[in-house]
Amino acid sequence: MSEENEFYNVYNYSDNLRPGNEITIKHSVSFNESRANLSPLVSLSPDKLKDMKLVSEEKEEAIFERLCAAVKEWEQQAAQTLLLGRALEYVETPAVKHTSNQWQKDAFDDLEVSNMVYKMSYRIREDTQYNRALQKSVPCAWSVSWDVVFNAPPKGDYYSSSARKIAGQEQKRYTDKAAAEKYVQGRIDAYAYLFTELSPPIPEESKNLFRVNGHLLPGYSLKPHEPTALELLSFVQEQDMAAACVPALEGREGKQSTSEEKQPAKKKSPGKTRRDSMAR
Repeated sequence: MSEENEFYNVYNYSDNLRPGNEITIKHSVSFNESRANLSPLVSLSPDKLKDMKLVSEEKEEAIFERLCAAVKEWEQQAAQTLLLGRALEYVETPAVKHTSNQWQKDAFDDLEVSNMVYKMSYRIREDTQYNRALQKSVPCAWSVSWDVVFNAPPKGDYYSSSARKIAGQEQKRYTDKAAAEKYVQGRIDAYAYLFTELSPPIPEESKNLFRVNGHLLPGYSLKPHEPTALELLSFVQEQDMAAACVPALEGREGKQSTSEEKQPAKKKSPGKTRRDSMAR
């Protein structure tokens, strides 16, 4: 945006405020010779003009410092706006919907069981083919799809669906319905332990799914850290090394002590008596 004044133009590059995020203020001025009148100034000496210009620059500097102080004040206030906004995001995060660990149909007629942390669902789709002898379509195969995911609250696009997925299978095909149902039941039994509490402890590595702005949402808890096989192996190796060092250290100390005991005492050379000195 351009603004015309007596002898200069002002260019405003879209001053903007994004509360709690950003402030943008950028202006520039340019000389407009068609409206400028230099007559009162060109009659002055160069030294006088230099002094006047220096004074004007110093006034600019003072104004700039006040602007910087105002920007610093804005920073502090914007930080408060930011903090309040993040707290509002936390308290406005909706609680997840779940089935209280009971199997039921969802909106797509898939069967689902869920609690505050986990969700499992499956479907068995029947495929048919036309039987000319019977002159109708009859079942020919059954496709099983299932998955287990973290039933995390929605938080925009912070986390992809892959971060929520735990296990699953798509379109596993069977030509026998009983075999398909047996497979599904085996998957249900394998993950039944996840659906014994309304709010099971969350694994450490997945805690961010249930945190908003660094804070765990109400009603959740974290599972105590369980050392991995590699961590256990490393711990055992450290203990073995420490145990091996103790006998070696004790052996060196004992050897040094024995050596000192066996070392004969040094004989003192007879000193000259005062009488011998006098006799000489």
